[in-house]
Amino acid sequence: MTNLVATNNPIEFGNSQIELIKNTVAKGATTDELNMFMYLAQQYNLDPFKKEIWFMKYNGTTTMMTSRDGYLKYAQMNEDFEGLMSFVVREGDVFEVDASEYKVTHKFGAKRGPILGAWSRCDRKGKKPFIAYVEFAEYNKKTKIWENYPSAMIQKVAEVFVLKRAFGINGLVTKEEIDGGEVIDETPIVEIPEVEILTISADEARHLFKIAKGNDILVKQAIEEKGFKATNEVTKELYKDICARITVLLVFKEEEPEIEELPFEDIESEEAEEQVELPWEES
Repeated sequence: MTNLVATNNPIEFGNSQIELIKNTVAKGATTDELNMFMYLAQQYNLDPFKKEIWFMKYNGTTTMMTSRDGYLKYAQMNEDFEGLMSFVVREGDVFEVDASEYKVTHKFGAKRGPILGAWSRCDRKGKKPFIAYVEFAEYNKKTKIWENYPSAMIQKVAEVFVLKRAFGINGLVTKEEIDGGEVIDETPIVEIPEVEILTISADEARHLFKIAKGNDILVKQAIEEKGFKATNEVTKELYKDICARITVLLVFKEEEPEIEELPFEDIESEEAEEQVELPWEES
Protein backbone atom coordinates (compact mmCIF):
# COMPACT_ATOMS: atom_id res chain seq x y z
CA MET A 1 0.00 0.00 0.00
CA THR A 2 1.33 3.42 -0.91
CA ASN A 3 2.38 5.46 2.12
CA LEU A 4 1.09 8.86 1.05
CA VAL A 5 2.54 12.04 2.47
CA ALA A 6 0.41 15.07 3.35
CA THR A 7 2.06 18.29 2.19
CA ASN A 8 1.41 21.92 3.03
CA ASN A 9 1.39 22.87 -0.65
CA PRO A 10 0.03 19.97 -2.72
CA ILE A 11 0.45 20.45 -6.43
CA GLU A 12 -2.70 21.52 -8.28
CA PHE A 13 -3.49 21.86 -11.97
CA GLY A 14 -5.83 24.27 -13.77
CA ASN A 15 -7.64 23.49 -17.01
CA SER A 16 -4.96 25.12 -19.15
CA GLN A 17 -2.20 23.18 -17.38
CA ILE A 18 -4.02 19.87 -17.81
CA GLU A 19 -4.42 20.62 -21.51
CA LEU A 20 -0.69 21.38 -21.75
CA ILE A 21 0.21 18.15 -19.94
CA LYS A 22 -2.01 16.20 -22.33
CA ASN A 23 -0.18 17.69 -25.32
CA THR A 24 3.37 17.28 -23.93
CA VAL A 25 4.47 15.03 -21.06
CA ALA A 26 1.41 12.76 -21.33
CA LYS A 27 1.08 12.86 -25.10
CA GLY A 28 -0.79 9.87 -26.47
CA ALA A 29 -2.40 8.99 -23.15
CA THR A 30 -6.00 7.81 -23.10
CA THR A 31 -8.50 9.52 -20.79
CA ASP A 32 -8.02 6.80 -18.14
CA GLU A 33 -4.24 6.96 -18.47
CA LEU A 34 -4.28 10.75 -18.16
CA ASN A 35 -6.45 10.52 -15.04
CA MET A 36 -4.04 8.02 -13.51
CA PHE A 37 -1.08 10.24 -14.42
CA MET A 38 -2.69 13.29 -12.80
CA TYR A 39 -3.59 11.26 -9.70
CA LEU A 40 -0.01 10.07 -9.18
CA ALA A 41 1.43 13.53 -9.83
CA GLN A 42 -0.83 14.99 -7.15
CA GLN A 43 -0.41 12.16 -4.64
CA TYR A 44 3.39 12.30 -4.83
CA ASN A 45 3.47 16.08 -5.34
CA LEU A 46 5.58 15.78 -8.49
CA ASP A 47 5.64 18.55 -11.09
CA PRO A 48 5.36 17.34 -14.72
CA PHE A 49 6.67 20.70 -16.03
CA LYS A 50 9.94 20.17 -14.11
CA LYS A 51 10.30 16.62 -15.48
CA GLU A 52 9.68 15.14 -12.03
CA ILE A 53 7.08 12.78 -13.54
CA TRP A 54 6.16 11.85 -17.11
CA PHE A 55 4.16 9.33 -19.13
CA MET A 56 5.71 6.67 -21.38
CA LYS A 57 4.73 3.74 -23.52
CA TYR A 58 7.59 1.37 -22.70
CA ASN A 59 7.79 -1.94 -24.60
CA GLY A 60 4.07 -1.64 -25.31
CA THR A 61 3.25 -1.05 -21.64
CA THR A 62 1.92 2.17 -20.17
CA THR A 63 4.37 3.45 -17.56
CA MET A 64 4.29 6.41 -15.19
CA MET A 65 7.92 7.43 -14.91
CA THR A 66 9.93 9.45 -12.44
CA SER A 67 13.60 9.60 -11.51
CA ARG A 68 15.76 9.18 -8.44
CA ASP A 69 15.15 12.88 -7.76
CA GLY A 70 11.39 12.27 -7.83
CA TYR A 71 11.70 9.53 -5.22
CA LEU A 72 14.01 11.70 -3.13
CA LYS A 73 11.65 14.69 -3.26
CA TYR A 74 8.81 12.52 -2.03
CA ALA A 75 10.95 11.13 0.81
CA GLN A 76 12.14 14.57 1.89
CA MET A 77 8.52 15.76 2.27
CA ASN A 78 7.98 13.09 4.94
CA GLU A 79 8.77 14.25 8.48
CA ASP A 80 10.14 10.77 9.25
CA PHE A 81 12.91 11.05 6.66
CA GLU A 82 16.28 11.16 8.41
CA GLY A 83 18.75 10.99 5.56
CA LEU A 84 20.12 9.17 2.52
CA MET A 85 23.70 7.96 2.06
CA SER A 86 25.37 6.19 -0.86
CA PHE A 87 28.83 5.42 -2.21
CA VAL A 88 30.43 3.65 -5.16
CA VAL A 89 32.42 0.50 -4.38
CA ARG A 90 35.62 -0.14 -6.34
CA GLU A 91 38.27 -2.82 -6.41
CA GLY A 92 40.69 -2.34 -3.53
CA ASP A 93 38.05 -0.88 -1.19
CA VAL A 94 37.33 -2.40 2.18
CA PHE A 95 33.62 -3.09 1.97
CA GLU A 96 31.41 -5.18 4.24
CA VAL A 97 27.72 -5.35 5.07
CA ASP A 98 26.59 -6.81 8.40
CA ALA A 99 22.95 -7.52 7.58
CA SER A 100 22.01 -8.64 11.10
CA GLU A 101 23.23 -5.36 12.60
CA TYR A 102 22.23 -3.11 9.67
CA LYS A 103 25.79 -1.92 9.47
CA VAL A 104 27.94 -0.99 6.46
CA THR A 105 31.74 -0.78 6.62
CA HIS A 106 33.32 0.96 3.66
CA LYS A 107 36.86 2.32 3.52
CA PHE A 108 38.92 3.37 0.53
CA GLY A 109 42.25 5.03 -0.12
CA ALA A 110 43.71 7.19 -2.89
CA LYS A 111 44.25 4.33 -5.37
CA ARG A 112 41.07 2.55 -6.39
CA GLY A 113 40.30 0.09 -9.17
CA PRO A 114 37.31 -0.47 -11.47
CA ILE A 115 33.75 -0.02 -10.22
CA LEU A 116 32.20 -3.10 -8.63
CA GLY A 117 28.87 -1.63 -7.54
CA ALA A 118 27.26 0.84 -5.16
CA TRP A 119 25.48 0.79 -1.83
CA SER A 120 22.91 3.08 -0.27
CA ARG A 121 21.27 3.52 3.11
CA CYS A 122 18.07 5.39 3.91
CA ASP A 123 17.07 6.15 7.49
CA ARG A 124 13.48 6.65 8.54
CA LYS A 125 12.36 7.51 12.06
CA GLY A 126 11.02 4.54 14.00
CA LYS A 127 12.29 1.93 11.53
CA LYS A 128 15.42 -0.11 10.94
CA PRO A 129 17.77 1.33 8.28
CA PHE A 130 17.06 0.37 4.68
CA ILE A 131 20.25 -0.84 2.96
CA ALA A 132 20.87 -1.98 -0.62
CA TYR A 133 23.89 -3.01 -2.68
CA VAL A 134 23.73 -3.24 -6.51
CA GLU A 135 26.24 -4.86 -8.86
CA PHE A 136 27.66 -2.62 -11.59
CA ALA A 137 27.79 -5.46 -14.11
CA GLU A 138 24.04 -6.09 -13.77
CA TYR A 139 23.01 -2.52 -14.57
CA ASN A 140 25.67 -1.17 -16.91
CA LYS A 141 24.10 -1.19 -20.37
CA LYS A 142 27.16 0.45 -21.91
CA THR A 143 25.13 3.38 -23.21
CA LYS A 144 26.70 6.80 -23.68
CA ILE A 145 25.54 8.13 -20.34
CA TRP A 146 26.83 5.05 -18.49
CA GLU A 147 30.18 5.39 -20.22
CA ASN A 148 30.44 9.08 -19.30
CA TYR A 149 29.04 8.93 -15.75
CA PRO A 150 29.37 5.35 -14.47
CA SER A 151 29.76 6.30 -10.79
CA ALA A 152 26.76 8.63 -10.74
CA MET A 153 24.56 6.13 -12.58
CA ILE A 154 25.20 3.09 -10.38
CA GLN A 155 24.85 5.27 -7.29
CA LYS A 156 21.40 6.40 -8.46
CA VAL A 157 20.32 2.79 -8.91
CA ALA A 158 21.24 1.98 -5.31
CA GLU A 159 19.43 5.07 -4.01
CA VAL A 160 16.27 4.21 -5.95
CA PHE A 161 16.17 0.78 -4.29
CA VAL A 162 16.26 2.05 -0.71
CA LEU A 163 14.00 5.07 -1.26
CA LYS A 164 11.28 2.93 -2.79
CA ARG A 165 11.45 0.37 0.03
CA ALA A 166 11.70 2.92 2.82
CA PHE A 167 8.65 4.92 1.74
CA GLY A 168 6.50 2.29 0.04
CA ILE A 169 6.42 4.07 -3.31
CA ASN A 170 4.02 2.32 -5.69
CA GLY A 171 2.63 3.10 -9.13
CA LEU A 172 5.82 4.82 -10.27
CA VAL A 173 9.00 3.38 -11.72
CA THR A 174 12.32 4.92 -12.68
CA LYS A 175 14.34 4.28 -15.79
CA GLU A 176 17.06 2.88 -13.55
CA GLU A 177 14.70 0.16 -12.36
CA ILE A 178 13.65 -0.85 -15.86
CA ASP A 179 16.94 -1.30 -17.66
CA GLY A 180 19.68 0.38 -15.69
CA GLY A 181 19.69 3.37 -18.00
CA GLU A 182 19.00 7.04 -17.33
CA VAL A 183 16.17 8.80 -19.10
CA ILE A 184 17.60 10.39 -22.23
CA ASP A 185 16.52 13.96 -22.82
CA GLU A 186 16.29 13.28 -26.56
CA THR A 187 13.29 11.01 -26.01
CA PRO A 188 10.47 12.91 -27.81
CA ILE A 189 7.79 12.15 -25.22
CA VAL A 190 9.96 13.48 -22.41
CA GLU A 191 10.82 16.78 -24.04
CA ILE A 192 8.57 19.63 -22.87
CA PRO A 193 8.19 22.63 -25.19
CA GLU A 194 8.49 26.02 -23.56
CA VAL A 195 5.13 27.31 -22.41
CA GLU A 196 5.63 30.51 -24.45
CA ILE A 197 5.54 28.49 -27.66
CA LEU A 198 2.09 27.18 -26.83
CA THR A 199 0.56 30.44 -25.64
CA ILE A 200 -0.67 33.31 -27.79
CA SER A 201 1.54 36.23 -28.78
CA ALA A 202 1.16 39.80 -27.55
CA ASP A 203 -0.39 40.77 -30.90
CA GLU A 204 -2.95 37.98 -30.58
CA ALA A 205 -3.76 39.09 -27.05
CA ARG A 206 -4.33 42.67 -28.27
CA HIS A 207 -6.58 41.26 -31.01
CA LEU A 208 -8.88 39.84 -28.32
CA PHE A 209 -9.51 43.35 -27.02
CA LYS A 210 -9.96 44.61 -30.58
CA ILE A 211 -12.69 42.02 -31.17
CA ALA A 212 -14.30 43.05 -27.89
CA LYS A 213 -14.11 46.71 -28.99
CA GLY A 214 -12.07 47.56 -25.92
CA ASN A 215 -14.46 45.94 -23.44
CA ASP A 216 -12.17 44.37 -20.82
CA ILE A 217 -15.08 42.64 -19.07
CA LEU A 218 -15.97 40.60 -22.16
CA VAL A 219 -12.37 39.47 -22.64
CA LYS A 220 -12.09 38.53 -18.97
CA GLN A 221 -15.31 36.53 -19.07
CA ALA A 222 -14.31 34.66 -22.24
CA ILE A 223 -10.85 33.60 -21.02
CA GLU A 224 -12.08 32.64 -17.54
CA GLU A 225 -14.67 30.32 -19.10
CA LYS A 226 -11.70 28.40 -20.56
CA GLY A 227 -9.87 28.28 -17.23
CA PHE A 228 -7.39 31.14 -17.82
CA LYS A 229 -6.74 34.05 -15.48
CA ALA A 230 -4.93 36.32 -17.94
CA THR A 231 -4.45 36.64 -21.69
CA ASN A 232 -0.80 35.55 -21.45
CA GLU A 233 -2.02 32.11 -20.29
CA VAL A 234 -4.28 31.55 -23.31
CA THR A 235 -3.10 28.64 -25.45
CA LYS A 236 -3.03 28.76 -29.22
CA GLU A 237 -5.27 25.70 -29.33
CA LEU A 238 -8.12 27.54 -27.58
CA TYR A 239 -7.46 30.99 -29.09
CA LYS A 240 -10.01 30.69 -31.91
CA ASP A 241 -12.67 29.41 -29.49
CA ILE A 242 -12.12 32.44 -27.24
CA CYS A 243 -12.30 34.82 -30.21
CA ALA A 244 -15.62 33.28 -31.21
CA ARG A 245 -16.91 33.49 -27.64
CA ILE A 246 -16.02 37.19 -27.39
CA THR A 247 -17.89 37.83 -30.63
CA VAL A 248 -21.01 36.15 -29.21
CA LEU A 249 -20.77 38.06 -25.93
CA LEU A 250 -20.36 41.31 -27.82
CA VAL A 251 -23.53 40.67 -29.86
CA PHE A 252 -25.55 40.15 -26.69
CA LYS A 253 -23.97 43.25 -25.16
CA GLU A 254 -24.87 45.43 -28.13
CA GLU A 255 -28.44 44.13 -28.15
CA GLU A 256 -29.09 45.25 -24.57
CA PRO A 257 -31.68 48.08 -24.50
CA GLU A 258 -30.28 51.47 -23.64
CA ILE A 259 -31.90 53.53 -20.91
CA GLU A 260 -33.09 56.83 -22.40
CA GLU A 261 -32.07 59.79 -20.29
CA LEU A 262 -34.57 62.57 -19.81
CA PRO A 263 -33.53 66.08 -20.83
CA PHE A 264 -32.29 68.24 -18.01
CA GLU A 265 -35.02 70.82 -18.40
CA ASP A 266 -37.75 68.18 -18.02
CA ILE A 267 -36.82 67.60 -14.41
CA GLU A 268 -36.54 71.27 -13.52
CA SER A 269 -39.47 73.09 -12.02
CA GLU A 270 -40.99 76.12 -13.74
CA GLU A 271 -40.10 78.14 -10.71
CA ALA A 272 -36.44 77.24 -11.03
CA GLU A 273 -36.47 78.17 -14.72
CA GLU A 274 -37.84 81.60 -13.93
CA GLN A 275 -35.21 82.17 -11.30
CA VAL A 276 -32.39 81.26 -13.65
CA GLU A 277 -33.64 83.66 -16.31
CA LEU A 278 -33.83 86.70 -13.98
CA PRO A 279 -31.30 89.42 -14.86
CA TRP A 280 -28.41 90.12 -12.49
CA GLU A 281 -29.22 92.86 -9.98
CA GLU A 282 -26.66 94.68 -7.99
CA SER A 283 -27.51 95.33 -4.39
